[in-house]
Amino acid sequence: MSRISIVAMAASLAMASPVFASALYPGHALQNPVPPGARSKHKGGVVSATGSIIGGTGYSVSHDGTGEYTIDVPAGFFGSTCPVILVTPAGVASHAPIPDDFNYITCGGAGEVKMQIRIYSRTDGALEDNAFHFLMMVP
Repeated sequence: MSRISIVAMAASLAMASPVFASALYPGHALQNPVPPGARSKHKGGVVSATGSIIGGTGYSVSHDGTGEYTIDVPAGFFGSTCPVILVTPAGVASHAPIPDDFNYITCGGAGEVKMQIRIYSRTDGALEDNAFHFLMMVP
């Protein structure tokens, strides 16, 4: 390929890029001031094995028993929609634990969101204390 061909291809790709971008967001062609997801409500944090908050704000945690935790977000933050919740272990006590966002205790109706988290041992399935990260989000 000659240099002219390479320059011509590069120029055509540069010209086509805005076209591809406007195809992704046709209502905001080349002027997307707010990226997708920017309007979503989310709350996240890091919780220690003892149930104390390591990171994040605007929520509380109780350590209800071995491997059992309850995350509580005050009323009004998520509105009337229940958030999607993702839980992942943070560190490993003895082996990779299995986190489970077990059950909503309360959710919706502009009320508080309470979610029960359980963490299980990978070897015997018993509940075990372990730190975890969580993310709650309403798209």
